[in-house]
Amino acid sequence: MPLFSFGSNGSGQLGIGHVEDVSVPAPCLFDEQASTRSSSTPDRSLPETGIQRIVAGGNHTLVLFANGAVYAAGCNEDGRCGQSPSPDPLFSFRQVIVNDTSTGRSYDTFKGISATWEATFLVPSSGGEEDRDRDAVFVLGSGAKGELGLGPECARAPAATRIPDFPPPGTKIQGIASSMGHTVAVLSNGEVYGWGGARKGQLGGSAVASKIAWSPVKIDNVPFVATGDVACGREFTVVTGDQATGQFAVLGSSGDKWNILSGVPAPSALEGYRGVYASWHGIYVHQKDSSIVCWGRNDRGQLPPVDLPVSREIAVGSEHALALLDDRSVVAFGWGEHGNCGPDTDAQGNVKGEYKRIPLPAEDNSAVVGIGAGCATSWIITSR
Repeated sequence: MPLFSFGSNGSGQLGIGHVEDVSVPAPCLFDEQASTRSSSTPDRSLPETGIQRIVAGGNHTLVLFANGAVYAAGCNEDGRCGQSPSPDPLFSFRQVIVNDTSTGRSYDTFKGISATWEATFLVPSSGGEEDRDRDAVFVLGSGAKGELGLGPECARAPAATRIPDFPPPGTKIQGIASSMGHTVAVLSNGEVYGWGGARKGQLGGSAVASKIAWSPVKIDNVPFVATGDVACGREFTVVTGDQATGQFAVLGSSGDKWNILSGVPAPSALEGYRGVYASWHGIYVHQKDSSIVCWGRNDRGQLPPVDLPVSREIAVGSEHALALLDDRSVVAFGWGEHGNCGPDTDAQGNVKGEYKRIPLPAEDNSAVVGIGAGCATSWIITSR
């Protein structure tokens, strides 16, 4: 299942062997043995299971496979890619293995990942005896404004560090998501917790006065039992409940400059939605009929054009989006200055009011099976 990427690559976050931006999908390089030897020759080998999720920080990328393996590429100066900190980027994807020094246990499979601008969060697939009744959340990287969730004295975690006393005993992590400066986790009991930036209400009304939540805090203002489907914009959070009845809540973004709060449709318009996604300043709801309900910032064409065909899948980045159409072609729209919307943009680097087809990799007997989008980065997953 080869992976291809295009877009911003100044720190090697595309995992294609160099640090130049590209506008045509390039094959990603994977090194399955990088975590156990000091030097290696990257190749294009991947685990023999599908890619489940791709998340991106400002200059690093994480890929979660269906077998629980996580690979990372890009900036690793503070250990955010799970390797020993180094000024040199990771030009190819390397497997992330967490060694918990407090228990002596190692983790190499995970069920949840997310990334703020400079940090990585990992939820192991299962714990040991000491974790029988609850999950663990590990953090790597940097965050001077509470992004790490490790308390006010900690702005750097060069080695994987467990967030203490979280989640509460008897609970599991059902879903986790991050944006630039905050992270939100949905628990198995339906409660929602978050940490990081809080001044815009993205972590609930009770956290606004403190401006920063240095450790996980319970989020109020959620009027239903939350599920694992959660998304984070730059200064807002989207929490979902029962999809069949359209339960949906948006927290934060005080001032509502881009109509993030005022644009929320009635629950009846969202009944049976398939998925919810957020850009820095927009919300996208993939409907059961494959159409997209969306609102928010659109000055660079970030929202889908009116003639966008129904889509099998959508992927939403910082200020752009991709759609996988029924014919397995991939289209892009929005801000594409770094090549993340393909080679054909306007003079300002945008694909605005229209969509552009992405030139797909020509490989024998391969088909596009998935897409991803990050911070001015785009991803295409193909079959072998």
